[in-house]
Amino acid sequence: MNELNMCEIIKSIKNIDEITNDLFKEVIESYELTIDSFNQQSRYNQEELNDNLTNQLLKKTNKNYHTITSKSNFNNLTEQDDTIPTLLYTPLNDHSRDYLSKGDILFSYRSGQFSDLDEALKMRGIYGLGIALSNPLRIYNDHEGRDDYKNYGIIIIYPFRLRKHLSVRDVQLNPNTINLTPYNGNRNDSLQYIPEKKHYNHLMGMILKKNPHLKHAFRNMNLNITEKVIPDEVWNERREEYDDFEIENYKEEFEKWLQNEGHIKIKTKNNYISGLNTLERIWNENNYEKINIWEEPYTILNEIGEEDLLNDEYVKNKNKEQNNTLKAAINYYFKFIRELNNAIIGRNKLFFGAPGTGKSFKVSTFIRENGVPNYNEKLDNDNVFRVTLHPEFNYSDFIGQVMPVVLPITEDGQETRIEYKFSPQIFTQALKYALNHKRIPVFLVLEEMSRANVSQVFGDVFQLLDRDLDGESEYRIDNQLIANEIWKDESKKIYLPNNLFILGTVNTSDQNVFVMDTAFKRRFEFEYMDAYEVAVDKYGQSLNNFVFELLDENNETIKFDWISFYKCVNNFITNTEEKGLGLTEDKQLGQFFIKFKKDNYKYNYDQLSGKLIEYLWNDVQNASFGELSLFRGNISNFSQLYRSFKNKENVFSSAFLEEYYQMKKTDDK
Repeated sequence: MNELNMCEIIKSIKNIDEITNDLFKEVIESYELTIDSFNQQSRYNQEELNDNLTNQLLKKTNKNYHTITSKSNFNNLTEQDDTIPTLLYTPLNDHSRDYLSKGDILFSYRSGQFSDLDEALKMRGIYGLGIALSNPLRIYNDHEGRDDYKNYGIIIIYPFRLRKHLSVRDVQLNPNTINLTPYNGNRNDSLQYIPEKKHYNHLMGMILKKNPHLKHAFRNMNLNITEKVIPDEVWNERREEYDDFEIENYKEEFEKWLQNEGHIKIKTKNNYISGLNTLERIWNENNYEKINIWEEPYTILNEIGEEDLLNDEYVKNKNKEQNNTLKAAINYYFKFIRELNNAIIGRNKLFFGAPGTGKSFKVSTFIRENGVPNYNEKLDNDNVFRVTLHPEFNYSDFIGQVMPVVLPITEDGQETRIEYKFSPQIFTQALKYALNHKRIPVFLVLEEMSRANVSQVFGDVFQLLDRDLDGESEYRIDNQLIANEIWKDESKKIYLPNNLFILGTVNTSDQNVFVMDTAFKRRFEFEYMDAYEVAVDKYGQSLNNFVFELLDENNETIKFDWISFYKCVNNFITNTEEKGLGLTEDKQLGQFFIKFKKDNYKYNYDQLSGKLIEYLWNDVQNASFGELSLFRGNISNFSQLYRSFKNKENVFSSAFLEEYYQMKKTDDK
């Protein structure tokens, strides 16, 4: 747009038959120029003149917005070539003409007759964004009285092209633009002034959504336009998600399903497959609306329906000939499709246990087993939302909050304004994604739930955690911020859909941070992660094992196997005071309390001397008031313990070593 030669464009309007010398002079004078000054500047100082004309026309600050309608004038506006279309548009009706002046934007509607309503809704629409090159001009003197408006016209240029037009369907489906549908040809309103900012902003936003290449042009015109949702695109996207859910071959899956029914014989199964093929053929031969049994089952189920299919005259006759085979086939097929639709049953589930028992790993395994088989924690996954809770984590961090946003008014950012917008956080993001993608499972993962006040974090959405047998919220609530974010409708009630899973982890050693109340826990399934359960690879070998050595007082080597060692520690922690520390299970540790590196002895041993020894001294030994100790009696403080272990000296008591040798003997059997 910066390369527009406005001088040449204005000169070209003299080629329009209806533009007389007087009208051309009127156009020039509207730019505060005379014919002589225009000619002189265009010859000797064209660059400055171009800047002046561009500023007046394209960078006008008080633009008005209008719609204009034509059956043929706008058909070619989306063609891609280097010309800049210029046209004289008439007539201009009285009630809107007073608001129209040069530099205004005109949404150019294509109307016309089409063979059916669906084609009309797709083909009619905005094909161009025109800029008024002139003020309204009195072109003719042929009409009087009530028809005087027919004498008026305006010159319009189209400095940039729409690569995709905005259909009337999109305008009608958007609640902010539905009243802007152009005239029907029976009234004098082919020009309509749009006074409401929200109306023309939404039109511009939808045009920008379909034509992102215009972003730079809008910015150069000092227009602060953001993309708006296209209703038709949202519908098509959801319909595709609904129709194409993970099943690539419905015929093959249906055959497997029939086999699992058990009571259906192979011959009957083959008759059903053949019957569905016959039904498709007969329907398509005798109906305008075509169907595809194996590729578009949900379209058939929802847009035609079982009853209409079977009540079709030709299908009904064929079904009678084949002893109701077609009816039985479609009944079973739709049953299969409905079961697919309800296969996802969302759950609220907590995995709890000692630190290092693999709770987060179990969550990832659950996700892989329930719909995301290739889930990788290290990669982004659109339908997995994961966050770690902490003591400062609250409702606003979980749901979202209204925040001030500074937006530029001018291109250079010198002038700004503040708007307050809702900033959705992880719960709202996950819920919105689940509701917009109902055919796939969505997972909201809350790590370390006991470290936050979960009653405060969930707030009013706690009520949604009660689910029915299908996995959907049994009760719905009002929450205007969430409803507006998801549906742009504050009146709608929110709920957990059946495809949204809420998974959490609870570290039993952190239960003293925030205790979950009974009402909250009642709404979750609990799975205990047993500290003694050892994870193995596909060959049966223990995962995350490490052998380390210490020297006793006689300078003899004591070998410790991590798997036997951590289980021995757990025994010693919970054994009664005669055989151990007499503490509760929340002090135990799991197989993955430390994650060892393969073939890196120094790194692994340093992890033991730092992480393990500190935990056993401060969190375990110091919590016991019994006579027995994990450590030798001559160790009186952590500094001494740390130095001894760092020097690879045995630091463990004889009572512990006795327990370890017994555990190792059992494990080696």
